[in-house]
Amino acid sequence: MAPEHLPRVFDRFYRAESSRGSDGAGLGLALVKSIVDLHGGSASIQSQVGHGTTVKIIFPLPAK
Repeated sequence: MAPEHLPRVFDRFYRAESSRGSDGAGLGLALVKSIVDLHGGSASIQSQVGHGTTVKIIFPLPAK
């Protein structure tokens, strides 16, 4: 995924130009981010063109 797309991948309905020919509405990562936020977690993404993309989801451990 090109670096210029990374800041917007968690936006609702955002689709990179290269993915607009495939099925989808651009809601997947936006929904993931909303659910993670509701649970006090965080979501981040890293990508290197030609090597792949990693989405990291972190949920806090509950206090004991």
